[in-house]
Amino acid sequence: MYYGIISISALLFSLVFVFSDKYRKKYGSSTDAVLKFTAGSHFAGFIALLAINKFRFEFTPFTSIVAFIAAFDVILFNIFSLRALGKTNLSKYSVFNMIGGMALPFSAGILFFKEQITAGKIVCLVLVAAALIFTVEKSDKKGGAFYYIGVFVTNGFYGVINKYFSASGFSKTSDAGYSILIEGITVLLCVILMLFPKKRIGAVNGRGLFYMCGYGAMCAVGNLFLLIALRGLPASAQYPFVTGGVMIISTIYSFFTENKPGKKEIISVLLAMFGILALVLL
Repeated sequence: MYYGIISISALLFSLVFVFSDKYRKKYGSSTDAVLKFTAGSHFAGFIALLAINKFRFEFTPFTSIVAFIAAFDVILFNIFSLRALGKTNLSKYSVFNMIGGMALPFSAGILFFKEQITAGKIVCLVLVAAALIFTVEKSDKKGGAFYYIGVFVTNGFYGVINKYFSASGFSKTSDAGYSILIEGITVLLCVILMLFPKKRIGAVNGRGLFYMCGYGAMCAVGNLFLLIALRGLPASAQYPFVTGGVMIISTIYSFFTENKPGKKEIISVLLAMFGILALVLL
């Protein structure tokens, strides 16, 4: 059951890169553009999660503190993401994003949450990382390294925060209540921060709003499913599975677009598939 839940998450996450990249191409990656994208997308996520939770709002002091840390990490991630996409290609951005989201929760699960090391986990991690690195293409602009390293750290740290919340024994809300708090606090922080940028992009409308809503709703629901799955799956198993799943789904989707996958992409997907099989079977 839990592998089915995170497979749905992988399906949602495989589409979000497209929304953020299209927004950046239309509005740029200035501080004001990033804050508006973050506020708008997480407001959409907030509404989507409230509806899923039957419009029940939950609160505990512990949950609010962890949600505030997660919200701050989300804002940093979006700043690094949109600026990284302006400095490097989508291929390299995706690699650093997904390896960070896989490797840091994997390591934290083993080192700090006493999750068991298995042959399947190691084989999956190695094969999925190899598959990601195999797809990297060159075309960086000066200064790109700082931003995609920032993407690596902030995306990975978000998974660690969620694992800490899930494993903690403190009084806390449901997974949906926690996710709603993250979305709401993220929006409030962005609204406050939007008072300060001097360079402004004006109102976001039309397709920009669509990109925000698509990104926000898919991320919010995908992350909620990952939280639910953490009840039954260790982080060291879950995140490599999701990363490999995103690669496979994205490549299958590309067969139906103008940009057909090449030999590199197909080899990478085969490596990811073998990694997932190793995780499930070993």
